[in-house]
Amino acid sequence: MGVSRKLAKYATSLTFEDLPPDVIHQTKCFVLDTLGCAVGGYSSEASMIIQEVIKELDGPREATVIGSGLRTSCLNAALANGAMVRYLDYNDTAFVITGEIYRSGYHPSEVIPPILALGERQHLSGKEAMVAIVLGYDLSIRFLEGIVGPGWEKKGWNGDTRGAYIMPLVAGKILGLDEDQMENAVGISGSCHAVLGILDAPGEEYTMTKNMRFPTMAYGGILAALLAQKGFTGPAGVIEGQGGLVEAVMKGDYDLDKLTNPERRFAIRDTCIKSIIADFSTHGHLTATITLVKEHDISPDDVAEVKITTSMRCAEHTGDPVKKYPKNKETADHSSYYLTAIAIMDRQIGPDQFSPEKYNDPKVRELIDKVSLQGDPSLDKARPAGISEIVTKQGKRYRLRVDYPKGHARNPMTDNEIIDKFQSMAAKHMGKTQMGQVVSTVFELDKLDDIGKLNQLMVFNAGSEEQL
Repeated sequence: MGVSRKLAKYATSLTFEDLPPDVIHQTKCFVLDTLGCAVGGYSSEASMIIQEVIKELDGPREATVIGSGLRTSCLNAALANGAMVRYLDYNDTAFVITGEIYRSGYHPSEVIPPILALGERQHLSGKEAMVAIVLGYDLSIRFLEGIVGPGWEKKGWNGDTRGAYIMPLVAGKILGLDEDQMENAVGISGSCHAVLGILDAPGEEYTMTKNMRFPTMAYGGILAALLAQKGFTGPAGVIEGQGGLVEAVMKGDYDLDKLTNPERRFAIRDTCIKSIIADFSTHGHLTATITLVKEHDISPDDVAEVKITTSMRCAEHTGDPVKKYPKNKETADHSSYYLTAIAIMDRQIGPDQFSPEKYNDPKVRELIDKVSLQGDPSLDKARPAGISEIVTKQGKRYRLRVDYPKGHARNPMTDNEIIDKFQSMAAKHMGKTQMGQVVSTVFELDKLDDIGKLNQLMVFNAGSEEQL
């Protein structure tokens, strides 16, 4: 039995009855968090451009675009809503520890927008949607666990390439495909889609395309499942075969046994919800900085220097000179220099901390110049742990290390904190009544007969599609 077939067997076997109560509740929390991130990214320039193109392309009215209520194909809705979710870099993140190696960087919640879009087309129930989400999370982490050696990025690829292999299975589950059809869907999508490393390379300034990495993979995965449903074929050995994923992309550095392990561990339990907007590897030192300035009432004018110690991966990924003075949101949330400066200036890092005015603020730039960043190999085993040391002009020195920032699986956010996070983004577009309806619907998702009803609740700017 080939790898794609084993994964298809795993996908077809999962049922709602397999989900423990804590997994069901956790899934609801991540749905709410993801919807909040989508609302937070709705007004972005990237979102408006995508919606404008979708409107020009037209298409069947089978799924809803968040915010505008634009009705379009499930493919287009998956793309538009997925890009909204990714825009802020506020959605969840996952990590695994394999031996001495700590791997992170995946955002499993990116499976949720395509599931909701295709689910609306198929009139999926809330229970069925949750099964698909749990499956997507499990497959996302499995692809991470299978990596041996330095990983995708060191080979010139981006980890969101996994979406080309995950989403045909998740979409196939929603469409009711059998194992043969799922195997073909993985072959179709996997052999035709991949993400280049330039979209997340340390030495490159980021662009809007960063927001479309996984959504384009999801688009291709859903399309592949729809084709396979009609009898279209793809290579069964796309993962392990000659010229397949393991050989061509991973250069043989991959453990297929971990990918196809039939044991269910419900990876959603170990996934982290972000409490600040930044690459997750920075959360330790940024939390430390915010804590220090609040506890000791340190003003920006008092700061003489800031010494940040973090993991080697964080120092490389967020400390490259090209990111020191960011010009856009996509780069700013991956700049430890900017993020540290804004943490001192505003004592928080949320949606309002990202704007051209902030990037060009002389006081922010002055603080950036006072930040030094160094990597410590010992912290690579404890990511996102980080240390912040602030020295004031008065000669005082404050130092703090944070290993488990708020939202980490070992320091989880409460339900109320997740609701507050959702409302902090949604309040700019929704009234209290609508926000309350969304929250209550999500926390009773297992009682919902059609997931499309949740999508409709996420429309808050009806009529704006006419202006696109």
